[in-house]
Amino acid sequence: MHMRTVVLSLVVLAPACAGEDQPLNPSTITDQSGAVFGWECDDDLRCRVTRLDESPPAPVDDCGPVLTPTFSYSWGHMIELSAVCADDEGWVSFPGWGRFVVCEADADCPTIQDDSYVCNAGFCKNVDGEQHFDQLPNRWQMELICLGDIPRYEPYEPSPELAAAIDEACPGESNDPCVSLPAGCRDPRG
Repeated sequence: MHMRTVVLSLVVLAPACAGEDQPLNPSTITDQSGAVFGWECDDDLRCRVTRLDESPPAPVDDCGPVLTPTFSYSWGHMIELSAVCADDEGWVSFPGWGRFVVCEADADCPTIQDDSYVCNAGFCKNVDGEQHFDQLPNRWQMELICLGDIPRYEPYEPSPELAAAIDEACPGESNDPCVSLPAGCRDPRG
């Protein structure tokens, strides 16, 4: 199993609203698997992911006795919601535990600190990266796009055919953009 370690504060500052009638942040966000989470901001403009009754469970059996199972997120061009094992220093997540935030309209996408997100091709994407909306992502993002509809904690390995299609579509280094879209994968381009 490959482990990806990400350290990020579990609480981030984010503007709560643009005005009285138009919030910058939705009250819920949805990931590729269809899981819905709460998105809460307090009076001090700190926002966090929360579990709702319909949200998937946190990874209780996988975090051991020291770390706390919960959910968090990371952001860049897109927003990834991850099940995590956390402590006061940050958190760790594993392949298969993250899913990209999806949307039907701009209002479904949150604002994180100074980063505004808009709905493009069904994914929340950073408005400052608009020049990349029509580009294919790198290999690890493509794997997440191709496998992201699988509910968390279910087997998360590509079939041999999908693995070969991803290898063909993403032949360069892992951070290089893929050159084509693997068959059967959702097109993330705007």
